[in-house]
Amino acid sequence: MTIKKTAPKKFGPSKKPVGKKKAPVPRKRSGKKKKTLPFQIMRAGIGVLILVALCLTGAMVADLMIRQPAVPPSGKLHPPTAPVPRGKPSPFHEDARDADHIKTQAGLMEKNGHSLVYEVFEEMTDARKPLPPVRPLPGEDAPVRIALIIDDIGYDKQIAMALHALEPNISFSVLPWSPHGRSISRMLKEKGAEIMLHLPMEPVEYPRVDPGPGALLAAMSPDVLIAELEKNLDEVPGASGVNNHMGSRLTTEAGQMYQIFTILRKRDLFFIDSMTAPGSQCRAAARLLQVRFGERDVFLDNIQEKAYITGQFAQLKKLAMEQGTAVGIGHPYPATLETLKIELPKIRGKIKIIPASQIVAIPD
Repeated sequence: MTIKKTAPKKFGPSKKPVGKKKAPVPRKRSGKKKKTLPFQIMRAGIGVLILVALCLTGAMVADLMIRQPAVPPSGKLHPPTAPVPRGKPSPFHEDARDADHIKTQAGLMEKNGHSLVYEVFEEMTDARKPLPPVRPLPGEDAPVRIALIIDDIGYDKQIAMALHALEPNISFSVLPWSPHGRSISRMLKEKGAEIMLHLPMEPVEYPRVDPGPGALLAAMSPDVLIAELEKNLDEVPGASGVNNHMGSRLTTEAGQMYQIFTILRKRDLFFIDSMTAPGSQCRAAARLLQVRFGERDVFLDNIQEKAYITGQFAQLKKLAMEQGTAVGIGHPYPATLETLKIELPKIRGKIKIIPASQIVAIPD
């Protein structure tokens, strides 16, 4: 069988091939090139805007992380606190006194009937680097010296004046916003006594333990912290130095202590660390900011009994003989006054009581 081959159909001269009905391909490609350039420029611009937005967002997040308050060991931030009314001490909760280092001041009562509370950290380490030796005053043979500081002044005028009459070189540390703080400060200053600010600072148990009006808290921003510090300093006019009331939390925060010591340097004030926390950053801040500095050696009256206070005073004398100087801190208790009446005459001619301002030095 023969297969017949059919020749392909030929288009006549009047018919055009199907593929040639549309515009030539090169012309279409040329049109695409004209649209691509502005599109690429627009796309690049959007990319730049997105990159800038990401950078700004990252900077804002970083700033928030830097500014956020320090987190305590429990991992929980302290709750925000409302401003404390001036002149009205905050109440102290009864259960706050269960901690071993929280001590009450019997006899010094708030208007609400609660006793004042303070912190104690007894474990002083022998590894502390000693401060530079205190230079003797002109015409003096540099005897052994003790600085006695009486804290929490502002509630009992009579005992404050009795302590000054007993020893004029005692330094009196006044609680800001206390009922009689300003009047007692003025009376003591007129008699030549050295006045200090007893600066309330946040303890580790806050808010269960409240340091009272004017307290500096770890959650405060730098501006608020410094503003509160300035108000406290202005509330105790004539103060030549500062020591901390409580502060077992705040004194361990290097950033806040640097901020505080910046103001102390500006006002030419010295600082005595009451040593309520083993990790205190006060010495480092004093070294960095070149602030005159000292540290408490002995708390005299954690127990309000004459026998106990006598033993603590003996420990203070021993340290003073070994170191050349020592700092003791007490409170305006009747038992403290009665014990000092007995013990201070015994050391006359051997150990000299000096104001706290004469025992401080810039740390090496």
